[in-house]
Formats: sequence, C-alpha cells, structure tokens
Amino acid sequence: MRWIVVGNIVVLYFLIMSNAVFCQEKLMNIDFNGDLSDKKNTYRIFTQFEQPDQVKGVEGQAWRTDGFSSWAEANIDLSDTSEVTISTWIAIESYPSDIETTVDKLSPSSIINQRGNLSGFDIYINTFGQWGLWLGNGESDITLQAQSTFPLYQWVHVAAVISNTTGFAALYLNGQQVASINKPNQQIFKAAPSPLLLAKSHQDVISLEFELNRLNAVYDLVEIKPDITLPMEFIKEVKARNVSSINIQESLDVPRSRLASDHLRPSYHAMPPANWTNEPHGLVRKNNDWHLFYQRTPNGPFKTQMHWGHMVSKDLITWAHYQDALWPSLQNDEFGFDMKGIWSGDVVVQDDLAYAFYTSVNHGKRLTDYNPGISLAVSRDADLSQWEKLGPIINSEHVSDFRDPYIWIDDNQWHMIIGAAYGESGGLDYYVMDSIGDVTQWKHQKRFSSVPYEQMDIGSAIWEMPVFEALSEDVHILLVNPIGGKVQKYQDPSTRGVYWLGKWKNGLFTPFYTTPKPLDILVGHLSPTVARADDGTMRAIGIVDERRTPSAQKSAGWAHTFSLARRWFLMADGLTLGQEPAPENKALRNDKLFEKTAVVFPKTTVLLKDEWAYELLLSDVNLGQSPLTIEVFANEDSTETTKLIFNPLTNTVTLDKAHSNLSGNDEGPLLITGAYDRDAHGDIQTINVFVDGSVIDVFINQSAAFSVRAYPSKMTSNQLKLVSSSGLIHIGKAEVWALSTDELSRAESNLKTKITH
Repeated sequence: MRWIVVGNIVVLYFLIMSNAVFCQEKLMNIDFNGDLSDKKNTYRIFTQFEQPDQVKGVEGQAWRTDGFSSWAEANIDLSDTSEVTISTWIAIESYPSDIETTVDKLSPSSIINQRGNLSGFDIYINTFGQWGLWLGNGESDITLQAQSTFPLYQWVHVAAVISNTTGFAALYLNGQQVASINKPNQQIFKAAPSPLLLAKSHQDVISLEFELNRLNAVYDLVEIKPDITLPMEFIKEVKARNVSSINIQESLDVPRSRLASDHLRPSYHAMPPANWTNEPHGLVRKNNDWHLFYQRTPNGPFKTQMHWGHMVSKDLITWAHYQDALWPSLQNDEFGFDMKGIWSGDVVVQDDLAYAFYTSVNHGKRLTDYNPGISLAVSRDADLSQWEKLGPIINSEHVSDFRDPYIWIDDNQWHMIIGAAYGESGGLDYYVMDSIGDVTQWKHQKRFSSVPYEQMDIGSAIWEMPVFEALSEDVHILLVNPIGGKVQKYQDPSTRGVYWLGKWKNGLFTPFYTTPKPLDILVGHLSPTVARADDGTMRAIGIVDERRTPSAQKSAGWAHTFSLARRWFLMADGLTLGQEPAPENKALRNDKLFEKTAVVFPKTTVLLKDEWAYELLLSDVNLGQSPLTIEVFANEDSTETTKLIFNPLTNTVTLDKAHSNLSGNDEGPLLITGAYDRDAHGDIQTINVFVDGSVIDVFINQSAAFSVRAYPSKMTSNQLKLVSSSGLIHIGKAEVWALSTDELSRAESNLKTKITH
C-alpha cells in the first residue's frame, strides 16, 4: 500500500509480511517532513492475516490494528535532529492487554515509539489507560505522565514536542497540553538506533505464544518533523478535521475482510466480531431488546484482563455490537478493586435502572480488599450502554473462594447465589437483600439447599455460573458448572453444566434427587445464561468452547462462540429439563435445499454438498435396532468427516472425531459418548441438527440437546450424509434448509452499533 506523502520526502510503501505482496491503494497518510528518511526507507505493516485492515479514517482510509498480531515499522534517522514533533490521529477501542500483575510490573504498549536502552522516545499506554511520554538521553530517562486516562471510542489527536535546544518537552491531547517538562540547556533526548514502531512496545509481553501488549486501535495522519509545532497549530488541526462528524463505528468495526476466508467461523451464531470470548451472562430484556453481556478479551484470542462485552438483539438472531460495558480500572495510581478482571455475573433490570453484579478480582488482600469480591455497577441508559461502577458489596468471608453471582426477585425479596468453593467441594454462597430497595446491602444466609453441597457435588473444587429459575409454579431448576478437582475439561468427570430440579419454599431449595443430571448429552456446551421471552418461557444461550490448540486459535484470530438459543421447559416427568431450539431460530431458514417424505434411504445417502450453514430435520425416525450415523463436515470419500452416531441399542449418542481434522489441530478426546435418557425423552423420533462453520447444535425429540465443535481442514469437507451400518434407514420426512441472518439485517445491525464516549 502506498503512502500519500507531503514535503521533501520519499514515497514509502507497505510490505504485508504475511504473504509478501504489494498493495497499491491508499491506506492512510504518513508524513516524514524534512530530511528524516534515507532513500531506502521502507514502511511495513506486519499482520498474520491476508492484508492489513482498512477502515474509515480522519482523511480517507486508515489502518486498523488487530490488537495482537499487527504493528507497523519504519526506518527513520533522528540522530542529527535537536528538535522533533511527533503526532498522529488515533482511535483506541480498548486498552492494551498485559499479564495480570501489579501496576509497577506492567509492560505498557505504545502508540508510537523509537526506543532503545535509555535513548529515544515512547508515547506509551498501559492496560489501565495510564499514558504519557518517555524520553531517554542516553544516560538517564524522564517520564511525563498524563493525569487522566486515555479516551476510548473516539478519534483524538496525540502529539509530543521535544527540544534539546531549550530542554522542553510536552505531550498534547487534542491540542491541550497534558504533561510537560522544562530543563533549560539540558539534553533530554537522544535518538535511538531502532526502528520506529506503531502499536507495538519496544518490549513484548509473551504468554504461551501470544503477544499480549499490542494496541487495538486505528491510525491516521502520522507525522514526524524536525522542528517544534506550536500548540495553536495542533488546535487548528483538530478544529479543521471536525472528527465529531465521523461515524466512529465505521473506524472501529472489525472489517469483515479480516476473517472472511475462514470457513470455520460461524455465520449465524452470536459471537464477538473477533478475538476471545467466554461465558455469556446477564441475558436480560429491556424495552423488547435482548441484551447479552459476556466475558471478553477485545485485544486478541487469549484470556487476560477480562472485560464485559455487550451485544443487543430484537430477535435472538441478528446482533448489534455495543462498546464494552465494563473493563478493569484503577481507583488510584496503583490499585483498583477490579484491576485483575471483570469476571462473570448477572444483570437485573428494575424500572428504569439496570444493575450489573459481577465478580471483581484484584491483587490485594483477600477479604479487606474484596479479592475476590462481588461488585455492583448501575446503568440509567435506555440501551444500557453507559455504566457507573459503585464498587464491591460482598466479600468471600464465608467460603474458600467464590465467583459468578446470580440474582432473582421473589415476592419483592432479592436473592443472590454465588458459585463457591468450600475446601472439600463446590457449592453456593447465598444472600438476600438486607433492606428493600438498597442493592448495596446484603445479608448472608446459612444455607440454600436442604442437601449438603458435598453430597450434591461431582468431585469439583468450585461451582461456577449458577442459574436458579422457576420452570413451573412447583418446580425450580438449579444449574451449576463444577470445575477443578476431579472435574477437568478432557477427562471424566468432564467440565459441563449439571442441574437439579426441586422445590423452592421459604428460602430453601429441596432437590428431588442428589446426583445432578447433565445439561447436555455430550460435553462441549456449558454456562448458559437465561431470560424469559414474551411467552413466559426461558431462553438460554451458553458457550460452545474451543476444542483446538492455542496455536490454531491464534492463527484463526478468534476463540469460542455462543450456542444457538434454546427454549427451556419442564418435561412431563417433572424431573427433567427439556431443551428445544428457540422458536426464534426459524427465522434463520432461507432456501429449502432438500426435502423427501416417507422414504427409505440407502445405506449411504448424500443429502447436501457445498454448504457450511444449514439445518437438518429428520422427522418420524424409525431406527429399529440400527444405529444411525449423520456425517457432517464430510468430504466426498469421507476421509475427513465428523460423525454423530445415534445408537438405540445402547441408548447412547457418540461424537466421532477420529477423522474430523486432518491438520492435527484438534485438542482433547476424539471419541465422546453420552447417555441418552430414553425414559425421560422417549424413543428417538426426531433429530434436528444445526451446522455453522465449526459448531454443531443437536436436538433429539426437541427435548434433549448438545452442542459441540469440529474443525474440518478441507474446504471441500462440507457435505452432509446419512449412513446406516446395518441396512436401510426409515425416515418419515427429511428436510434441509440453508441458514443465515438476512444480509440487509446484518447491514442495519452494523449501523445500529452503539458507540458512546
């Protein structure tokens, strides 16, 4: 990509490091005014993707970083320069990531730097938004720190002026001086024999194989010149650009081009635009909008410095992405009650207010610093876009550890359960509001369940993401996600959601059985968040987590997705949770690709080719004594295929991934079998399968469910087949629909994305 340049300089160009091709369209303006560049100067953008992201800039197109793999580099010689001005327009989506540590041990990212050992300059920014100008004169260094945190979600003009002639240096934001130093007749700056870097620190922070402290931002009009610019010129530049008229979302949206070629990325499942997500939580309705909050690292496909992401939908199908609701912050220069992360919780809407209860983690003392603690934030906005943190309200004094509050209101009494560890097992910490109307005051209760937690537990260290709701007037569901101890992701017992049904009376839950039931037939889906639809029944969305290596997640540029929305209901036996596709999902159906009625299929039948997003519905199924195999993500000869095996003889369902991925990127067991509760759900009569990129959601008899992941390496592995190992397949009706959200709705959704500042 060529640079448009002004002045006595050379024309620079981009070399895209991932595929070493030259692009000939304008990306943004870069000026090196004066004789600062040698004739061999090259300006390069590094990115792991096919091309750098291009978005709307202050002037034409701008360069958007991805937050973890991209940065820019130039060769520029300032050694003969006694005065220099550095400036750029920049919009930052989120503060850079870092290892979760105390402020004094952080390794900040950089907006722009040319830094060596005690030499050069660095306009730095850390994971809490603290920023400033660092200068080295070859023997010592100076730091000028701004007093306010750096603004997010808006175009701003950043500049630094440095003069060895006068010993003066200053840092400016939108033309206003935010920090300065004046040491007359002293050399405060010495050029560093290093490349000029954008969006990259001089010192990377590495965790596993991820570079954490890159910058998630958009750059335009970067300028370096060998003289001092007066503040009035900065102000003139800011006024002339009138950036308030620019739709900031057009700059900060992740371009679809970044992930467009990824056949494994889901198209109709709810998920963030890129990078890392985890549990959804706080699903809540307000003004007929569904608000979904979720765990998020906005800077890359890795887990650190948790944020609360926020997306909104009117139909559980098309989602608009809002700015993050909450992120770690400091209350003073060194400490913040949630500085180590905004972990999961719940949201309650009452009248015109919304209350976010979340797990806050810091580096302080366990109880006195509420580490961990349950903290509260409140929103008065109609669209829940702005939140005010009120601080911690509960500490973990009654348990060994806790996380993930869940709140419900019963007869005007507010109740809260928190997933907890008791040393010997997982369990719950239980509170009720101490006085009506005061959401900051809670009273601890001695017990929530009539059965001791150690008798209910499955060998875990702690319970996470509890849910407690009424399925009928007489039956409630308690769902938890035990982890740790004997419970691990890739062994038995596995990390998964489990539940009990029982009675709720006078603040006590009495389960109908002690040993919990699994939420899903197969492991792969967990931690659902729930809310009620207009019909009064529950809607649930969980996470379908990754089952591939960290290296594969890094290469993809995203990790984890959310499940298809489900409807929860009470089964006829009064002891079992029923789960079916939420009725809203029918709006996903486009063209019907296949339909046959009252048929007997041959031993192997190809139903579909060349589709990555579809729904299969088999009705009036008669398996008899023959297992049925549904192959998804299959190539023509099934050398790469993912098998779903429904066995009526053993009442089991098996996920066979032995040949699911030929590239070796799978992680975990390749053969997973789960018990099908025939007594509760009946003989298999309907099988409903939703396929989307790398996600498979399955419903049997529209009452039993599971969601799993598979990663076909071949672009041709997009066939759907039915296979019977013992003969013919008797099915009353087979239907297949292509699925997607409407493209017009997608476009409208993007325009509705809410960015405020």
